[in-house]
Amino acid sequence: MQIRSEVVFGLSGTLWPVHLKPQTDELLSSWIVRLSHAHGYKVQTMCAILFGQNSAIWNRDIDRSAPPEIGEILVQVTGATAEQFEGTTLRTYEGWLFERHNPNGLTRWLIPLGIFHRTRKRPGLMFCPHCLAEDAEPYFRRGWRLALSTVCAKHECYLRDACPECQSPLAPHRADMLGRQHYPQANLNVHCWKCGFDLRKSPQTGRPDEALVMFQAQLDAMLRQGYAAWAGNPSMHSLVFFDGLRTLIAGLMSPKTRERLTGSNRMHGIDLGGWPKMGLEMASLQMRRELFRWLAVLLDDWPTNFGSLIRENKLRYADLKGDGTCRPFWYEDVIRREARGGYAPISRDEANAIADVVEAKYGRFSNTSARKLSGRDIYAHLADRKAPPVLEEVYENLLTSMDHQIADTLDKVERACLIRDKVMFAAGRQLGLSEGALADLTLERVREIVPDMEALNFVDAAKSPGQARAWVEWYWEKMRSQLRPRPEVARVFTSSRTRRGFKHSAVGEHFRQMVEAAILQRSIPSYSCWSK
Repeated sequence: MQIRSEVVFGLSGTLWPVHLKPQTDELLSSWIVRLSHAHGYKVQTMCAILFGQNSAIWNRDIDRSAPPEIGEILVQVTGATAEQFEGTTLRTYEGWLFERHNPNGLTRWLIPLGIFHRTRKRPGLMFCPHCLAEDAEPYFRRGWRLALSTVCAKHECYLRDACPECQSPLAPHRADMLGRQHYPQANLNVHCWKCGFDLRKSPQTGRPDEALVMFQAQLDAMLRQGYAAWAGNPSMHSLVFFDGLRTLIAGLMSPKTRERLTGSNRMHGIDLGGWPKMGLEMASLQMRRELFRWLAVLLDDWPTNFGSLIRENKLRYADLKGDGTCRPFWYEDVIRREARGGYAPISRDEANAIADVVEAKYGRFSNTSARKLSGRDIYAHLADRKAPPVLEEVYENLLTSMDHQIADTLDKVERACLIRDKVMFAAGRQLGLSEGALADLTLERVREIVPDMEALNFVDAAKSPGQARAWVEWYWEKMRSQLRPRPEVARVFTSSRTRRGFKHSAVGEHFRQMVEAAILQRSIPSYSCWSK
């Protein structure tokens, strides 16, 4: 969508006068509000101009859904990059905090807003009064939407999730609707939309325990870095840690476990009665404060304190295992040993999950890296990763199967996707690229790997690096544009849905689908044995 700046401001070009970029860790909704007020518009007026009269973006959780078309417009009028827009969305936690992001429903760790006809029924957005007061231009952080956030580690104070004056949930996009006398002006976004109270002046409600502040700082650092120094592992993937923490919370909050913990001296001063059936994200901020205050002590000196809790209160493995079918080893090992009397065997599924993380992080699998990441020797569990390379005949059979799919497809985009996958996997094999390297592949990198290109030939499967480069060059020139990649994306292979480069995991998933469609699972057990 092209925004005509000359209609609004009498300017040429697409940039609007105030090229307001998002702050570090700023929420998309916060950026839109600040952009509106910086131009002297009320938020609803600005959104109607930018996104259309019928856009109605505030009747949903815009930080969670963050449609790409809204990002395109914001990038266009502000000069921000696509990466800056993406950094304002909650889906950027995917692969770090949760495995999959649900743009239209509940997602682990994300507090819902409870939107009903543009009204927020639940306090799903928190704030730190000191952070807002310190900001030259106050803004709301992405971390203030996470269920694991209860205190500000920087200012060592509790977060708030409602106006202290009228107890209304925060809705910064409605602050300029309070009355006609409230014309958009600087810092109006930090005033309560209902009573006008300045959130920066919120009174202090006690001081959090030092252990809770330190625990919060650890959690924040894990999210920034993508790894955790945990359970004897100096670089555990953050997703592995948070999956285990989530399972631990579900196990502790199970009705039977809470019943057994009644009266425990390790629960002194902790009140978790009335824990919601729907889990952590639906718990009140006060209840989450209590929980994380307890966890800060319980997880200290892991697993000593937790193991003592299990033994002293005779907690059961069946209750502590939570509601998932697969638990990270660092948690499963402790509950199996302490609550069931045995050491946890590592499953093949978990071994493969660890190996996938290793390949995504380091570009290729090695048992040394896996041991460093997980603390376990998993090589014996990975028969498919030790499989011999795929035979040339099998390689040709897979490409032939893909050719049949291409011939049977009438949809233009689907056909382009299949051709993309064929070129991608042929290049991956002939150039010896891992899934991660294939996802990150650029034309410049292809030319660097293969300086000399051979003549283009589609009669046979590409059987050399030079032929693979010829295929990639042809795809770049003739086919890639049909998937409408974003102009700034330099990767060769892009998604037709996001118009960006593939994630590493997406390459593996596409490969698995192609292998299954060709019924070649026995001959091609995994991508790791695909390349030469």
